[in-house]
Amino acid sequence: MSKEQLRFIDLFAGIGGFRLGFEGAGCKCVFSSEIDEHACKMYELNFGDNPKCDITQLDPKDVPDFDILCAGFPCQAFSICGKQKGFYDGTRGTLFFDICRILEKKKPRAFVLENVFNLGKHDSGRTLTVMLSVLSELGYTVVYKVLNARDFGVPQNRERIVIIGNREGRAFDYSKLKTNTIEAMKPFLDKTGDFEILPTDSYTILEQSLIKKQLKSGLIFCGYRNKKIRTVGVRPGTEHLSRVHKQPNRIYDVNGVHPTLASQESSGRYFIKDGNIVRKLTMDECFRFMGFPENYKKTGATASLYARIGNSICVNMVKAVAIEMVNQFFIGEEIMDKETKFLEDKYNEAEKVSKLEDTGLNAKQVKMVKIIVDKEETFKGVFTVLLTSLVYKCLHPEQDVRRHQANMENGYSGRSFDTKYITPFMKQKRFLGAMKESGWLTRSLEQNIPYSLDFPGKIQNKEVKAAFLNILHDVEEKQADPEKYVVAIMAYSIKCKKDKTVILVNPIEKENSLTIYEIMEALHSHFYFSYKSRGAAILPVVALYSVYQCIIEELKRFKGKSLDKLASHNSCDRSSGETGDIVVRNDKDNSIYEVIEVKFDIPINAIMIEDAYKKISGKPVQRYYLLSTVAPNEDEIVLINEMICKIREEHGCQIIVNGVFPTLKYYLRLLDNTDIFVERYVRNLSDNTEINFEHKIAWNKVCGDNN
Repeated sequence: MSKEQLRFIDLFAGIGGFRLGFEGAGCKCVFSSEIDEHACKMYELNFGDNPKCDITQLDPKDVPDFDILCAGFPCQAFSICGKQKGFYDGTRGTLFFDICRILEKKKPRAFVLENVFNLGKHDSGRTLTVMLSVLSELGYTVVYKVLNARDFGVPQNRERIVIIGNREGRAFDYSKLKTNTIEAMKPFLDKTGDFEILPTDSYTILEQSLIKKQLKSGLIFCGYRNKKIRTVGVRPGTEHLSRVHKQPNRIYDVNGVHPTLASQESSGRYFIKDGNIVRKLTMDECFRFMGFPENYKKTGATASLYARIGNSICVNMVKAVAIEMVNQFFIGEEIMDKETKFLEDKYNEAEKVSKLEDTGLNAKQVKMVKIIVDKEETFKGVFTVLLTSLVYKCLHPEQDVRRHQANMENGYSGRSFDTKYITPFMKQKRFLGAMKESGWLTRSLEQNIPYSLDFPGKIQNKEVKAAFLNILHDVEEKQADPEKYVVAIMAYSIKCKKDKTVILVNPIEKENSLTIYEIMEALHSHFYFSYKSRGAAILPVVALYSVYQCIIEELKRFKGKSLDKLASHNSCDRSSGETGDIVVRNDKDNSIYEVIEVKFDIPINAIMIEDAYKKISGKPVQRYYLLSTVAPNEDEIVLINEMICKIREEHGCQIIVNGVFPTLKYYLRLLDNTDIFVERYVRNLSDNTEINFEHKIAWNKVCGDNN
C-alpha cells in the first residue's frame, strides 16, 4: 500500500498537531473530533473541517474506514481494578474507553496515542498498566516510549509518552526515528517585533558562576522575577536554584532550550534572557517552538491561544513518528525478527487464557508454574532466566538450555539472549519480574554450571529453586512442550499483575499530623512486618533516602549539594558503579560529598569499614555513614574505632557508625515539617520498582493500625 492511500482519524484533535504531522508524512485525514469551541474554530480556519464532535456520543459506525487512529487524550484514573470484569470493562466512563470502542469496532491496522510524561506514574502506575493491557486485549502489539520534542528539531524540553500499536504483530521500533536534537532557542526567535520587555528592576539575573546548562534537559536557568518564592522545604540562600521559584517567575537563557509550554498558562509568562534584555516569548515563537508552520492561522483571545498551544503536540515529533509508522507497518519490507514475533504471539495467547489447565499442562506442571510466578517479584532473576530458557528452547529445540553459557560444552549465551530480547520485552509489558538489564546479573544464577537438578546455586527459596530446575528438567529430559510453559507463565503473571494493583495509603491524610514517635513506630512495624518473601532490606534504604530528600533542602551543610537517584538495591556496589546506597554530591564539580550505606539486621564490623575505605580511598568523600538496624557486636567496637581513627588520619573522611532508627529519629527532629518526609516515603514506595507488592500491602496495614 502506498502512503498516499493511508487514511487516519484525528481524535481529541485540538488545533491539528497530529493532522499536520501525518499529512506531512503523506497520509489523508478522513475524520476529526474535538469538543473545545475555540480549538474547533482554529482547526476549521486552517484545515477547512469543523471537528466539533463529542466522542462520548460518537457511534463508531459513523466513522469512515481508516488505517491509523491518532489521539492525544486526557489522562483519567479508572474506577475498578478489573479482577472480575476485566481491564477493558474497567475503563468505562473514561475517554480512553471511547478510543477503545472505536478500535474494537473499526479494527484499524495501527494507532498512536500521546499523553503527558507522568502518565507512567499516574494513579501509582496503575493507569498505564491498565491501558497497555486493554490495548493488548483488543488484539494489538503495543509498545511505548517517552519522547522529547527537543530531539525533533524544536527548542523545547517537552517529554511525552507515545504509545503505538499494530494489529499484525509488529512492534514499532523507536530506534529508527530520525532525530535532530536542538541545543538553543536563539535561532528560533523573532528578530524584530513589539516585544514585551521586563523593567530591569523587576527581575534578578544570577551571577555567571551560578549559571549552568542542565545536561539532560538543555535548560539554562539564569534568573527570576522578583516575586514571592516557595517557602515549604526551601532553605535560605537558594535563590539560584530554579525549583525555588514558581515556573512563571523563572527566566531562561536563549543559549539553552525552553521548558515545556504549559496548557494551564493563560497569560504567556514565558520569560527569556536575550542579550541584555529579558522579555516574554511572542505568540509566534510559542507556535514555532511546537513545530507549527509559519503560515498557521491564529484566531481568538490571547489567553485562549496560550491554552491551545500548551495543549497541543509537537508537529515535528508527530511527523517523525508518522513517517516511521508508514515505513514499518505499511510500505516497509522489513519483517519483525522471529524472537520478538514469538514473544508477542505467546503474550497474545496468554491474555486469552482463563485457566492454566487450558494451556495443556498437567496439575504438577501447573503447580510448578504457580510457584515461580507467585514469587516473581522476589525472585526476578529466577523468573527471567526461566522464561529466557524456555523461549530459547522453543526457537532452538536442538539446544539444551540448561547449558546457559557459551563457554560450556554445547552451550549458548542465555544472558545475551535475555539482554537483547526477554528483559526489554518484559519491561515493555510491565511484568512484575522485569529486571533492569538481565536475570543473569543475579549472582546465584550466573555460575559456570548447567542448570541440572543438582545445580548448587544458592536460590534461597527451596520451592522456587526446585520448580525452576524441574521445569527445565521436564523440558529437556521428558520432552515437555516449552511453548505450553511459556504461555502458562505469561498467563499467570498477567493475572497476578492485575490482582496486585495497590494504592498506597498516606497516613498524613487525617486531621492531625503524626508525631515523630508515631512515624518511628510505623517505620519499625513496616521494616519488621511478617513477610513471606525477601526484599525487606530495601525499606530502611528508602526511608533514609526519603529523609535525605528533606534535609538536603533544609540543612545549611547541604548548600550546593545534590542527591543522586536511588541506585538499584539488587545490584552490588561494584556492578552498579556506586559507593553506597545513598550518595550526596557537590554541585560544583559533581564529586562525592557524603555516602550512606545501610545494613538490615547485619551488625557493622571492622571488615565492612575496611571495604568502605577501599571504595572511597581515591575520592574526596567528607562523610561515610555505615548504618544498621542492629548494634555492632561488643567485641568489634574497639576494632571499629581503631579503623575509624586510621581513616580519619590517612584520608580525612569521617566514618560514622550508627543505628538506622536513631539516625532517622535525629533527622526527623531537624525537619520543619515531618509530613513531607512521610509523603516522600509513600511516593518512593510507590515509584520504586524493587518494592514488592507484599511490602506495599504491609504499609497499608501498618497505617491502618496506626489510624
